[in-house]
Amino acid sequence: MLYIFGRSYMKQLLVILAVLVLASGCSSQKDDRPEKVWTAAELQGMRGKTRDDVRELLGEPKGLYTYDSKDRWHYSKIFIDGDQPGTKEEVAVLVYFSKFGEHRVTIVEIRHKAEE
Repeated sequence: MLYIFGRSYMKQLLVILAVLVLASGCSSQKDDRPEKVWTAAELQGMRGKTRDDVRELLGEPKGLYTYDSKDRWHYSKIFIDGDQPGTKEEVAVLVYFSKFGEHRVTIVEIRHKAEE
């Protein structure tokens, strides 16, 4: 009787393990995509966008803060076009949302490494 119970248990365990392995492979797809290189104008063009719009474009923020009656989202690894053609520069981007009205982007601040 122990042998029959053991086989059934093993099948269930194998099915559970297979599901977990498949699920873990799906969760990393977002991180595998290549980094987008933005222009400063594209980032500044986010003014007026909603929180959902910003999440779709930049992903989840690395930090959330409230400052001067505005919510601020911090992104630490955003790439913009570099000074030379074909180069890119890593910058931090701060996105400020109005706390009044529709909670849309009011300010987009780009901080270069030398400024931090």
